[in-house]
Amino acid sequence: MTGARPRVAVVGAGVTGLTAAFELLSALPGAEVTVLEAEPVAGGKIARHRADGYTVDLGPNGFLDNGADTRTLADSLGLGPRLRPAADAARERFLLRGGRLLPLPLGAASFAASPLLGPVAKARVLAEPLVRRASGEETVHAFLTRRFGSRAAALLAAPLVHGVTSGDPWTTSLDAAFPRIRALERDRGSLLLAALRGRLLRAAGRAGPPPRLTGFADGGMRVLVDALTRTLGERLLTGRPVTALRPAPGPDGGWLVETAGHEPVRADHVVVTVPAPAAARLLAPLLPGAARTLAGVRYAPVRVVSVGYRRRDLAVLPRGFGYLTVPPEPTRVLGVVHASVVFPDCAPPDGVLLRAFAGGAEDPGFAELDADEAVAAVHRDVTALFGPAAGPEFRHDHVWPDAIPQYTPGHGARVRALLDAVAGVPGLHLAGSAYHGVAVNECVRDARRAASEVLTALRAAGAAAPAAPRSRGGAPGPRDETPRPTPRPLTRHEEKQRDRHDPGPLGTDRSGRRGR
Repeated sequence: MTGARPRVAVVGAGVTGLTAAFELLSALPGAEVTVLEAEPVAGGKIARHRADGYTVDLGPNGFLDNGADTRTLADSLGLGPRLRPAADAARERFLLRGGRLLPLPLGAASFAASPLLGPVAKARVLAEPLVRRASGEETVHAFLTRRFGSRAAALLAAPLVHGVTSGDPWTTSLDAAFPRIRALERDRGSLLLAALRGRLLRAAGRAGPPPRLTGFADGGMRVLVDALTRTLGERLLTGRPVTALRPAPGPDGGWLVETAGHEPVRADHVVVTVPAPAAARLLAPLLPGAARTLAGVRYAPVRVVSVGYRRRDLAVLPRGFGYLTVPPEPTRVLGVVHASVVFPDCAPPDGVLLRAFAGGAEDPGFAELDADEAVAAVHRDVTALFGPAAGPEFRHDHVWPDAIPQYTPGHGARVRALLDAVAGVPGLHLAGSAYHGVAVNECVRDARRAASEVLTALRAAGAAAPAAPRSRGGAPGPRDETPRPTPRPLTRHEEKQRDRHDPGPLGTDRSGRRGR
């Protein structure tokens, strides 16, 4: 393979696949990278609807700025000037309980005055520093019960999980879905003391501000996907479902990536970034055990219902980021993002945009409702809080039948075994939301992990990086005249995680701070 032009096929053009392709081209401009996407439009769950002055993110509405991966990607694409943090007015968050929006306490004083818990439950929460560390994996509900007591768990477990994975707190693995929370317990012993220490360090100017949701001006998260697709140009082939992966015959090895109605794509490496069920079908002839693991990953359906109102038609204007629902509140809506408070440019100056999400692992039937019925349910709920508008002037309804993978107990061990098995097949790589996290930051990070694996293998094989390729018409390729960003070096932790194949409300991060 020495001196050959490296060939890489990326299966799937969600943010993971697009980022993996971009990273490979940035490091090896002469590589032949092909991205194959079954749908007619790239982007996966990062989608957008625009009408009547409203802009709706149908999936994640941002990423948290406490991770460098997505921000670095945006800067590499020249999108730095378009990054926009959530408005200061969106710092407050609420829980819907007893028909009222109650502020989520953010400090000791607000916790003491909060009606969310009674005196006995508050005393149990304050005893959290005395609780010993756990020795094994726990569900989110079990973890919160052990550390903060049953009443606090009843209050917080469902909103925490619903806001991130739309899952079931009784069956969601804390270790897999919220590893940072587990790391706080492991490293600090107490979550309360760790939070207090962070506040004191920030007050003393020795630590940065808390993580903040960040998106893109004039277009939402789709801006990131559009920039990636423009950069990849002809290398991105949409409407091209991959039907099979076969080892290529001959002494050079490699892969044949078969697609319906087209000649197979030859590749030295294949990066599979499609959801777990689709990946399982491709791996079944090659690694039956790994395929069974992938087939066992369940996805929760999510319905995103967006409604817009004129400000003058509401008695109370929404404030803060939004709210999550505390069971057993008589509503089927899991949470509502006050979208026009978070990012004011997503609605007209006289408009209010609310983005509700419902369904999930505990109420999949909501995704099957008639569109009018779903919109009516959301309108009824939000006007009970903000009313009295007769109806929304803007409405949009979107269903993701297989929206978010569910990380059940044992997920981390299964992923490690799965990726170890895949690592034994030369030239085959997996990445995506089914493995190490569902948020945008984590998908981008996983894409970079997979790209790093490919680059390491190519360098070990002595693959050269020849001059930048020409396009099919003989003109310079889409990236030939642009500078290539140099990927940042991996930290020691990331190198260790890469070598072990285990790196680490809609619109929330995995610590429970509110994009999917």
